[in-house]
Amino acid sequence: MRTIISTGLRFNAPVTDMTTDCCGLGGKYPWKDCVILGISGFECKFFGEILFRFDFERPKLTYEQDAGSKHLLMEFFMKISLLASAMTLALLNVGSAMACTTILVGNQASDDGSFIIARNEDYSATNAKHMVIHPAEHNQHSVFKSHSNGFTWPLPKELMRYTAIHDFDTQNKSMGEAGFNSVGVGMSSTETIYNGQAALSADPYVEKTGITEDAIQTVILPAVKSAREGVALLGKIIEQKGAGEGFGVAFIDKKEVWYLETGSGHQWLAIRLPTDKYFVSANQGRLRLYDPHDKENYMASPMLVTFAEKHGLYNPKDGVFDFHKAYSQDVNNDVTYNYPRVWALQHMFNPQLNTSVKDGQTFPVLLTPARKISIADVKKALRNHYQGTIHDPYVNNNPREPWRPVSVFRTQESHILQIRPQLPQAIGEVEYVAYGMSDLGVYVPYYQGISHYLPGYDKGSDQADGESVNWKFRTLQTLVMQDYNTYAPDVQRAYLAFEQQTSLHQRIMENEYLKLYKSQPQEAQQLLQNFENKTMQDALSLTERLTKQVVTKMTHVTDMKYHFEGA
Repeated sequence: MRTIISTGLRFNAPVTDMTTDCCGLGGKYPWKDCVILGISGFECKFFGEILFRFDFERPKLTYEQDAGSKHLLMEFFMKISLLASAMTLALLNVGSAMACTTILVGNQASDDGSFIIARNEDYSATNAKHMVIHPAEHNQHSVFKSHSNGFTWPLPKELMRYTAIHDFDTQNKSMGEAGFNSVGVGMSSTETIYNGQAALSADPYVEKTGITEDAIQTVILPAVKSAREGVALLGKIIEQKGAGEGFGVAFIDKKEVWYLETGSGHQWLAIRLPTDKYFVSANQGRLRLYDPHDKENYMASPMLVTFAEKHGLYNPKDGVFDFHKAYSQDVNNDVTYNYPRVWALQHMFNPQLNTSVKDGQTFPVLLTPARKISIADVKKALRNHYQGTIHDPYVNNNPREPWRPVSVFRTQESHILQIRPQLPQAIGEVEYVAYGMSDLGVYVPYYQGISHYLPGYDKGSDQADGESVNWKFRTLQTLVMQDYNTYAPDVQRAYLAFEQQTSLHQRIMENEYLKLYKSQPQEAQQLLQNFENKTMQDALSLTERLTKQVVTKMTHVTDMKYHFEGA
């Protein structure tokens, strides 16, 4: 996930303050009634009438000059324009996602012995993603330079092959988000989290030169041979160079899953996911317990606890050290922006759970699911938008729904990384990716044994086109969202049927692969690539057919509305 860092502005802290202090400008003005529009912006009212609105997605201040005295309006807008300028500058200067949702599943909590890490990458609907397979590099001498700030890091001479899902404007060199390397390590980076103000006052983010989401995968994944080694390297970088923002990062290999969270500019904690548990995070630090003597299950910055004691973040007299309490932020906006997502997914996997959505501080960090979790379950979770409740913003046609759903239109891609340790790496490691909005997207399985993607996977910008795979999926989603209740059901049924059929075909192909890969490795490789090519093409062909169907229906509706009978 990405965060606004250029001006020190953080959406869910300063924006929340606006609700009680009319944008932080004090009670001097008579229109002290600000309403937060989720993460999208805010509006201020005068006796119930909208006076002005600021939209984070389109940084522009609009207002109606029909309330209050002229001199107060002039003074007020001089001040608010400074705030708007700061927000606009921050949005223009930083290319980081503002939100994500992460799910981790241990191999004893899954239905087939899989380790699973998954995440929705949420930022901008027009930011095209490129899927790329980076070849191994030997005896190379290079220094990574971040696309988003001044962070640099020397890369090792030997870089392993790895897959990545890049932002279009990074020349496929950074903002990689998720992938596997050639020795079977996978990672997903990052979940945006917000560390506490007290912790950051003592140890601020190193915004100009610290490591951020832009750099993490490119620096870590081609260089590490285990999930644990990935945690150690990222931790080392945080300690030496500092973190440029708050984040959570998931690591996976055939033995374990790890999750790391920042605590401040140079402090961090990581836990090894218990094999019988699952974990959910939604833009808030979630880790709590830390046992410095348990090296098998915990890793952390060496001064994590003593630093907290020294700076008043933790008092041993209060009991066991709580990482979240010491280092994480918890503000009013979390109640509607973050808590509902964690609550909904925990209740999906554990229906008997007795927790209130408003009491996020009481949510369990780790849970054993009521029944084993499948890949289909994880897909369903990543598509969650409170279906069947009053909080469903799409069915209820309510873009101002306070509860932020897991699946949002600005999701750039949704990924699920699966490792089945009992299978050969080529077919045992699968990356399921849905371009764009997960609720209206289709998850295509990409095996790690393939050599290439179809043309169009590494194309696309922030302007719609007819060639990039990204825009083929996004075009359909944009059309469907014009009338969700009319068009979404047909698309969802078609995509679900495709996924179910593909799952059956996967099992058939995998059984054939197992018969061939030892005695006839080339034939096995060709079998796998042929399957992948067909699956990719079938998903694209289905999407094109669905797009034409929706356009045809929309044309009929428009024709009926503006028909003007007669000759």
